[in-house]
Amino acid sequence: MKFSARMITGIFRLLGKQPLKAHLRWSKFLCWIAKDVMHYRKDVVMINLARAFPDKKYKEICKIADESYLHFADVITEGIWFSGSSNRKRLHDQHIVEIANPEKLKAIYDNSKSVVILTSHMGNWELIGGIHEYFYGFEPFMGEHNFSVVYKPIKNKTWDELMAYNRCAPVGGPNEEYYIDSADILLFILHNKMNKRIYMFPTDQAPYAKTGKHHVNMFMHQETKSMFGAAGIAHKFGFSVVYQSFLIEERGKYKIEYKEICRDASQTDPEDIMNKFYQLLQADLEKQPWNYLWTHKRWK
Repeated sequence: MKFSARMITGIFRLLGKQPLKAHLRWSKFLCWIAKDVMHYRKDVVMINLARAFPDKKYKEICKIADESYLHFADVITEGIWFSGSSNRKRLHDQHIVEIANPEKLKAIYDNSKSVVILTSHMGNWELIGGIHEYFYGFEPFMGEHNFSVVYKPIKNKTWDELMAYNRCAPVGGPNEEYYIDSADILLFILHNKMNKRIYMFPTDQAPYAKTGKHHVNMFMHQETKSMFGAAGIAHKFGFSVVYQSFLIEERGKYKIEYKEICRDASQTDPEDIMNKFYQLLQADLEKQPWNYLWTHKRWK
């Protein structure tokens, strides 16, 4: 690990020892800096929201934008808090995330070769590294032994290492089975095809320059191109596919719910899988329109 990344990681973990309430207070200050001082990607946010919610009036769009900036700031400050959660009891006791229906995911897992979870930039995706600590009152069946998060490396090597350690704080940092580069995931699955696992794929980004770009049905009233990598892998290997809903209960409290897309993806076209994913994501966005990373260009 580079010295600069190690130094920043140490600072984050020191700051992360503060109570979550303190981080949420800092979040309001960060929101003000991003929204009112820097006007961080304001044009992108307003254009995204206006196109995604064409029936809403300008004042409503502005209100959603304000709420989305606060959520954006919460994601950052909660992520710093998470970096100080190498003590799993601390993470568990905070109840920052609750899994609403773990029994459903377990039933799918028990009756599948493996499971692909399609997730998005809703809720706080930076907290996924603590997934095995969110089973309150239910025996965990997923963890370091059978769970992998797929990620796209950040171009800046220092920040890539920093985020890797931050996201994997509860398991002591990234390893080659828990936190997997998207460029390596197919080979990893081939090597582990006899081992039942759960693979989590962030799936809502605009397609990368060097990946296939596929059209899906209208998403948020707009023509949308998507990557089919996760759906294609599930189709090839006959894995089950699950959608992860990640809604906000209140600031500092999230609820995950799993919804089955298909049980054996070899019997379902990848395009149909992705269309179902975007239908479910749109339904969640209509419930909580501020609960999304609107600062990024989803439609290029």
